[in-house]
Amino acid sequence: MSVSARLSVKTRSALERYCKHRGITKTQALERSIQLLLETAEESHHAAYLAFLRLRDRLPPGGGDAGKGSSTIKRLLDAKYPG
Repeated sequence: MSVSARLSVKTRSALERYCKHRGITKTQALERSIQLLLETAEESHHAAYLAFLRLRDRLPPGGGDAGKGSSTIKRLLDAKYPG
């Protein structure tokens, strides 16, 4: 299914940076975003779980468990919520 959307220059630029940094296509990023919105609307996840999902998507792509440990999640949380 083909979908068209008009994005602001700021949003389009942010999407392109996001995709380049993670090595994914715009379609993949938008599908992930829509899925997260649907899950949130349907299940009313706790805010901490939603934060975890956002952080999980920031982990480096690749095989194995590289970068997926609790220390990585803790580091990302500390960076986002210092102090």
